[in-house]
Amino acid sequence: PARRGPSHPASVCESAAAPQLTMIYFPVRALAEPARMILEFGGVAYEDASPQQAYGVPWKDAKDKTPFGQLPLLLVDGKELAQAGAIIRYCAALVPALVPAEPLEAARCDMIFEAARELDAVNPIVNVFRGEAFDAKKAAFFDSFPAKLARLARQLRESEGPFSCGAAPRWCDFMLYHNLDNARLLEPAALDAYPEVRTFMAAVEATPRVAEFLQARPKPVDIGTKPMLEPNVPGIRVKK
Repeated sequence: PARRGPSHPASVCESAAAPQLTMIYFPVRALAEPARMILEFGGVAYEDASPQQAYGVPWKDAKDKTPFGQLPLLLVDGKELAQAGAIIRYCAALVPALVPAEPLEAARCDMIFEAARELDAVNPIVNVFRGEAFDAKKAAFFDSFPAKLARLARQLRESEGPFSCGAAPRWCDFMLYHNLDNARLLEPAALDAYPEVRTFMAAVEATPRVAEFLQARPKPVDIGTKPMLEPNVPGIRVKK
């Protein structure tokens, strides 16, 4: 059975019909993180698994058997759900407190999510590239990052925060946090110019259950030279 996170009244997964979830991904800090944060926030049970653990063969042999030949992939009662955005939205639907009920607010949440995804290029810079390729990709990312960060900061300021849609966290906040946090791994002072961004990051980091997850998850090391996670596992909920 999946290892369960702490219970949370915002979760719909406390019933006998709760789905069995397995997040299949590489040992990287990338596109599975927002979904994991959502599940942790809601106390929703899930397991982490590498492609080898999930399929019993190396990824190169399993790739063509998956819907789009990509990871992450979420198994929901054994059924494959692909594409990071779809996975994140599905996980959010399991935690109603994170999903705005009012249509315009719901659309604004989706707007922030899509804006945050414009920073997705940070993921392979943190997790994949090395040497000269790393230097070039990092420089290109930070060439456009200041303007994007300024616009995101304005949205946080106008929301009256600390989160992107106001006083309470929404599912989009975990996508925004993830990409900004990865940018901060590359340049520790990258967010310092905007108090509202720093306040937002601190608010996410103080969120119950998410705070514990952020402390426990594997840490990226040797970025730009020999990037990996320490410990080198796909997540904190790998089946023992």
